[in-house]
Amino acid sequence: MLSVWLIIILAIAGDSIVRKASFRFYRLDDEITASQEKLVRLNAILKQEKELNAEYKNVLAGYRPVKDSDSLLQEIDAIAKKANVNIINIKPLTTKAEAGYKSYSIKIEGQDDVYAVAKFLNVLIEELRSVSIERLQFSAVNRDELPKVSITINALVFNQ
Repeated sequence: MLSVWLIIILAIAGDSIVRKASFRFYRLDDEITASQEKLVRLNAILKQEKELNAEYKNVLAGYRPVKDSDSLLQEIDAIAKKANVNIINIKPLTTKAEAGYKSYSIKIEGQDDVYAVAKFLNVLIEELRSVSIERLQFSAVNRDELPKVSITINALVFNQ
């Protein structure tokens, strides 16, 4: 009779052990399946690496090779001369260093007609694609004189 009880206890314990082991194997199988799905997604991303690099190079190709604030100020001055705008002063206001680029805030002061300034801003944005206009202000004392213009721009210079 003791041997019957021992067999029953061993059968129950064995069943419990087998159930726990099979539950763990099912959990491992689910984890393996989830990892395989994640691996498939990551492989798809890696396959797009060449396309992403080509797109990155294409986007950066449109930017002029400006290395620092001095070369940026020289580029702005050259564009102003090209657009025949009377620039009185160009000065950097603030600089923020971020990962991969620097952000410059620059104030440009000049005196010219509205059309010439608009043409200058259009050429500036077309040639230096990383430039955005933050503030534009015209002021004139008399109708006979050209208006004074104050422009604040933001420019990004990407690390090479």
